[in-house]
Amino acid sequence: MSELAKKNIECLAAKMKDIEEGIQNYIDKNGASQKTVYIDRSAREELILAKEKDGRIWYLNSRYDAQHAAKVLADAQGEIHYRNIFLLCGLGNGMYLQELLKRLGSDNIVIVYEPDPEVFVRLIENVDMTGNFGDKRVLVFAEEINTNTFSQYFGIVFRYELIDLSKFIIPPDYGMLYSRQIQEFHDSCWRGANIIQGEKNTLADIGYEMADNVIANLWNMTKKSTINKLEEYIKKNIADISDIPFIIVSAGPSLDKNIHELKSAKGHAFIVAVDSAIRKMFEYGIIPDLIVTIDSHKPLVLFEDDRVKNVPMVVCGQSRQEIYAQQKAKMFAFTEDEFILKFYNHFGYDIAALETGGSVANNTFSLAMYLGFSKIILVGQDLAFTDNRKHAANVYDEPDINDEESDKYTYVTDINGEMVLTFRNFAMYKDWFEGVIKDHNEITVINATEGGANIKGAENCTLKEAIARWCNVNFDASIINNVPDVFSDDEAQAVYDYIVELHDRCNDLNKSFNEGIKNYIKLKELIAGGRTGGSTFNSVMKKIQRFNDMTDSEPLIHLISMYSSKNEHEALEGLYEEKKSADREAMTAADKGIALLEGYKQGCELTKQAFEKLIAGIV
Repeated sequence: MSELAKKNIECLAAKMKDIEEGIQNYIDKNGASQKTVYIDRSAREELILAKEKDGRIWYLNSRYDAQHAAKVLADAQGEIHYRNIFLLCGLGNGMYLQELLKRLGSDNIVIVYEPDPEVFVRLIENVDMTGNFGDKRVLVFAEEINTNTFSQYFGIVFRYELIDLSKFIIPPDYGMLYSRQIQEFHDSCWRGANIIQGEKNTLADIGYEMADNVIANLWNMTKKSTINKLEEYIKKNIADISDIPFIIVSAGPSLDKNIHELKSAKGHAFIVAVDSAIRKMFEYGIIPDLIVTIDSHKPLVLFEDDRVKNVPMVVCGQSRQEIYAQQKAKMFAFTEDEFILKFYNHFGYDIAALETGGSVANNTFSLAMYLGFSKIILVGQDLAFTDNRKHAANVYDEPDINDEESDKYTYVTDINGEMVLTFRNFAMYKDWFEGVIKDHNEITVINATEGGANIKGAENCTLKEAIARWCNVNFDASIINNVPDVFSDDEAQAVYDYIVELHDRCNDLNKSFNEGIKNYIKLKELIAGGRTGGSTFNSVMKKIQRFNDMTDSEPLIHLISMYSSKNEHEALEGLYEEKKSADREAMTAADKGIALLEGYKQGCELTKQAFEKLIAGIV
């Protein structure tokens, strides 16, 4: 690898994990010399790249004036809003990115997707991209190199109020050469946007319930282990995890067909049940090795069997507090919110997150990959209405398919190539599975559901066949009961003291919110009076900026936000719409800032009350 390439990679590696390893793996696999990408010169002696495909040479930059062509493409984006997010599908010789950045503000973001890894490697070896790659506004993803990490960044960059401000840019010839790859990248963005929209709707509906659970579970969580500890233990104590299949049992209607087959897999696989499948498994006398439950409002009827209490369980802070309270077996926590992450970090501990596509089965799939399993078997993962049923028998007391819910339905292709009815959110879960399977060629997936939606990338076969092929070694899943907890008994007092400190912090935050409202009101007065310059205006803006910086680093803001999520979503709705007047935009932002902080005040009081209840219950 050339010294120039190393410098380019260093700029990216500082902010994007795994990209250096991805590049090296690609070069090791394909060789350093490129086979179909060539360096050429334009009529103006600019370095340009060319791609050979199907006996034809395609130029990825103008052969005559590459700089001018890049300027034309950048100018074609028209008026740029200060919060626009650009998705540039193709680097070429780097000039497209260079010219675009010249036109953007400090708040804009550019996500670069290079569909050809050969182009990417050729570029970093021959062009100094350190200025562009080192720009804090730029993230770069190259096919076969680091696109499998894209979903991890998507939720950070694309907040729901910014999705409508995103713009796709496809340079000339890229659309012709890489139409399939660019379409798949577009689809992955669409899946991510749907997940964010779903999370927004969930927060608006039950954010207060989720926050209640996070606080109520906090003390009990510190008495348990984490998936981090589970992953470390498995890596240390299982000689060859590649021989052990990870079976995910969901509660789709096809589970009735083959659940009895799971008995023969017991002791030869890691059998993990999502919470909705527990009753069905117990009905057949099958005890899962692990249960995963996440939803803050999951029906408690699923957990009423006393045997549940003795099965190890994966949970998060938002899982139902009643489940935490009753569980006797080992529990492994992960985080779905920044508060829990910062809480653990406060004591010097890590707690991992699990990527989700919206359902507990998606999280469980991510758990399998996180723990290092490379053979995954899906059971009961219909994601469609098999035989006009939504779930396996005796799982939920739910209504049949009906016209009243028709706006929630759509069609997907089933495993036989036919169209089958499903919920729209089920289709979204299916899309997530397909995207993850595509991005992770190190895993092999068998869909042994025997019905329902076809999941691209997964092999369809019967559960009996899957067990015969893969469940051929002995595996004692009970070893996970030996995984150590995170916090020691000696740390209990420190944990308690920090919980009390967080409770007391609510009073200070409430004062800050009131001060923030006063600053926004003052800002509106200055704007209305035409006094948008001078020391008074600048002083108010600095106070608002300091307040925003404080909330960005404040652990409790994430809980307060959950409690006030409905108000927050209403306040942020349309915040970044294009506006003709900068003053109008600032006035609208001030109005929404006041509404947001009024909601935060209510959320802060609810947070304080929840901590009071927790502290009173700690013995």
